[in-house]
Amino acid sequence: MLNHLIAVTEEYCMSEPFQPRCLKTAVPLMKSATYGRMRIGRCIPDEEVEAHRSVVGDDPRYLGCSTDVLRLMHRKCSGLHECDIRLSEISANNVKPCFPGLTVYLDVIYQCVNGNFLVITCDC
Repeated sequence: MLNHLIAVTEEYCMSEPFQPRCLKTAVPLMKSATYGRMRIGRCIPDEEVEAHRSVVGDDPRYLGCSTDVLRLMHRKCSGLHECDIRLSEISANNVKPCFPGLTVYLDVIYQCVNGNFLVITCDC
């Protein structure tokens, strides 16, 4: 469980649900949410990219493709004591920033805030 006012940055791979963790008196407030293939890392291993580089080259739709899903994540999680989102739910909302069939992931930043005084606004 996380203390309030600490910004949490996490990466969720396709098989991992997004389940923010806050203290019992706090709720998540989404700050940033990006869905796609932003960079090589834990969810997109270098070996996967190198194996296809000869075919796709440096095409940004293969690596570097993404879209902002803050509005969706804010609606589904901000201010709620329980939030469990599968990445397949994001693509079911017709969010498909990359070539079909490619491995994508979710990159989020959220903050745990006191749930008793939360006023949710989003200028996203």
